[in-house]
Amino acid sequence: MASTTAFLTRLTTITFSSLTQPLLIMFLLSLLTLYTVYIAIYRLYLSPLADIPGPRLAALTKWYEFYYEVILHGQYTFKIIELHKQYGPIIRINPWEVHIADPDFHRVLLPTNTNRRRHRTPFFTKQFGADESIVATNDHDLHKLRRSAVGPFFSTQNTRALQPVIEERVDALLARLREHGKTKKDIPLNMMYAYSATSYVEDPDFRAEITNGILTGSNYGKIFQHFPFLVPFLASIPPGMLAAISPFYRTFLHLRACITAQIGEIEKSLRSEEGKNAHLDIPHPTIFHSFVNTEALPPIEKSVPRIAQEGQVLLREAIPDDANEPVDLARLEQLPYLRAVIKESMRLSVGASGRITRVAPDETLRFKPSKLCLQCYPDQLKTTEDKEKEWLLPPGTEISMTSYQITTNPEIFPDPHAFVPERWLGKENEMRLDKYMTVFGHGARVCLGMQLAYAEMYLMLSKMWRVWEGGPQVGGGEDEDGKEDVEEKKGRRDGRTVGSGEKNHG
Repeated sequence: MASTTAFLTRLTTITFSSLTQPLLIMFLLSLLTLYTVYIAIYRLYLSPLADIPGPRLAALTKWYEFYYEVILHGQYTFKIIELHKQYGPIIRINPWEVHIADPDFHRVLLPTNTNRRRHRTPFFTKQFGADESIVATNDHDLHKLRRSAVGPFFSTQNTRALQPVIEERVDALLARLREHGKTKKDIPLNMMYAYSATSYVEDPDFRAEITNGILTGSNYGKIFQHFPFLVPFLASIPPGMLAAISPFYRTFLHLRACITAQIGEIEKSLRSEEGKNAHLDIPHPTIFHSFVNTEALPPIEKSVPRIAQEGQVLLREAIPDDANEPVDLARLEQLPYLRAVIKESMRLSVGASGRITRVAPDETLRFKPSKLCLQCYPDQLKTTEDKEKEWLLPPGTEISMTSYQITTNPEIFPDPHAFVPERWLGKENEMRLDKYMTVFGHGARVCLGMQLAYAEMYLMLSKMWRVWEGGPQVGGGEDEDGKEDVEEKKGRRDGRTVGSGEKNHG
């Protein structure tokens, strides 16, 4: 009995420190191997997404996506399109995400009904480094609250009220173009900088370093997606050191300082007794006035740091500064051919080149190939079973679509990479194609600045046309469908001179 007790006592005194180092390493490696095998088996065979078609490696690990996005510099969008041609309209593109290529499904994934909740995923929002901004708000309800405060600022009515402001910027840009044509006609002018949302029109190079800095910074986005811990790490580095290391951060810090200072001034003004109603007399109040002065948001949502984050993101996502001389914006919007040119230009501009991912937390989404989808994938959906199969995507599933894949779909837009404004002419054609115009997104999270962007394009293009192509008149000469004088417009687009050019048809 005594010997047994002594033996047990010796066993209880054994600790990990008494184990040999090789044995401990083998034990840890065994645990890691077992865990890896379990994860692999679950993802490939036990996951709710296990029966979704797609490459096994993509279903197994996120490193598959990492290779195409980071190593090959943002090529996963095109790889996904290639995979759809191989597997069909629904594929699994990583362990947690399903991608759907049925153009009609985007109204299910991105509903206009705000009561049908759709969350964003941190994988796509952490890269901005502005977690409290609207665009980076993942939760549906919080996004709805934050958007309600600023949404009215971007309404059609308020956008039209900004016409004088937009026109002033366009006039400044056109003056720069005239000056350049007179004094530097043999030197190319890079218009990318002129149309950047951060451009300074009066500066000789449109403050190209700001645009270049932001473009450089956008290349880091894919890295931040896969390694989100880098964002707070970089934020912890002293600003002066960051500015010295990277031109991008020097630009970013400059913009952040300007935005924060502007918001601080607005808040200080509105908090003062004299400034309580001062916003009513401001010729063109900014979006920040809407944030600070709204009663729709609780105080924590109106803090200067949070609103400064909104400014940074909105500035990054904004579209060129365009505008035009006193021609009523509402009148320009009624010109069918001008509208067709703008929509076709936007379709080819792509907008967001990456995929749009949503999570439906409360409902099982059902995917069954639409008639249009069957036309898009006849080789992949041959049997009756394939055509009739319904896929059930449980709540919490990450589901994505790609706008570029919709706006360049040849079943919707024949010869999709050609610039053909005429495809939009006629009310029926326009209504049919508008359903697939997803460059600004769709549904409850559609781009806030869409109306402003369209206003800028209408005003800028019409002014440039009247200055360099047409005569002093705007409107007239078009029938209800905008088809009259189409050949004349096509002639101008193709570089031919047709007609006198004295009458502007928009």
